[in-house]
This record gives sequence, C-alpha cells and structure tokens, in this order.
Amino acid sequence: MTAEEPSMTAAPARDALRATAGVARRRPAVAKRSFILAQTFGLAGITAWLTLIAINNINDPGTNVALMEQMLTMRDIAADDVRGQGLLWRAWSDDLARPLLYGVIVVQVAIVALMWRSVASFTRALLAPTPARHATAVGQANVALVAFMGLFLLFLIGGLWFGYWMFMGPVQGVHFTLLGIAFLAMLLVNQPAFVREDAEEE
Repeated sequence: MTAEEPSMTAAPARDALRATAGVARRRPAVAKRSFILAQTFGLAGITAWLTLIAINNINDPGTNVALMEQMLTMRDIAADDVRGQGLLWRAWSDDLARPLLYGVIVVQVAIVALMWRSVASFTRALLAPTPARHATAVGQANVALVAFMGLFLLFLIGGLWFGYWMFMGPVQGVHFTLLGIAFLAMLLVNQPAFVREDAEEE
C-alpha cells in the first residue's frame, strides 16, 4: 500500500506540470498575435485616413485647388509690404494649380494601394503568424510608408519654397502631423514580433 502511494501522487503532479508547460507554450503565441494585431490595426487606421484624404480630394477638388492657387501665386505675400517680399520671384501661375492637384491625387491613390497591400499582408501574418509572413508584411509596409513620408516631405519642401508658412500655417501643420504619423507608423511596424529563437524553430 505504501509502495503505491508515490506513484498515485506523482500522476497528478505530472499532469499539472504538463498543463503548465502547455500554458507556457501558448503564452508566447498569444503575445505574438496580440502584437501583430496592434501593428495591423494601427496601419489599417492610418491607411483608412489617407484613403479618405484621397477620396475627399477626388470629390471636392475645389478646396485644394483654391489652396494650391493661394500657395503658388503667393498672393498673400504679395499683398504684404514686408514679409516674404524677396521670395515673390518664385510665384507660379494659378493655371498650374489644377494639374498639380490631379498629379497629387494620382500619387495618393498609388500610395493608398501600397498601404492596403501591406495591411492585407499583416492580416495574413495575424491569422497564421510565422517569421516569414511577418517579415513580408513589414517589408511591404516600409515601402508604402516611405512613399507616404516622401509625399508629405514634398509638400513641406514645396510649400517652404513658396513661403506658405507665413499665411498658411494650418496647412503646414497638417503636413507636419502626417509626416510625424508616418514616422510613428514606421516605428510600430518595425518592432519585432518574433525573436531569433522563433525564427530558428520555424
């Protein structure tokens, strides 16, 4: 009777150890999925925002045509007797505002397509997390976000050429905000969801 007692008490202990080991194995998988979920959700939100910007430009081109005419012609600077007078030689014709806006819309739509492709890749990595799928999603997101940053850097540099900060501060603020969001998104999507040991196990 006494010889059997250790084996009878050892069985529940072994079962408890196995259950604990199973939970320990599941926890990293849950952590990976939850982090990839955060990356997917953040990127999808930014992509939806940029998509709406492009749609607004298509549906309401007049607003941005007026803003671009204001910037290109530098009419507010011309009306000021002091500020920006040395920059007036940079002014362009207002006839260029509409073609430039259409060019911007084409670029925005292309960037939106790249970003939705990366969101789809992150979704695949979320549904079946592997280092290879996550790496593919990160690579595609980097390409899309570099294009995103490039667009708003172009706006900032081009706007500075026309001195738009003097009379179009809110527009410049939007451009800075979107550039900052692009940088933050780049940091988010490039955080590793898998460590080296995970990649080796795959």
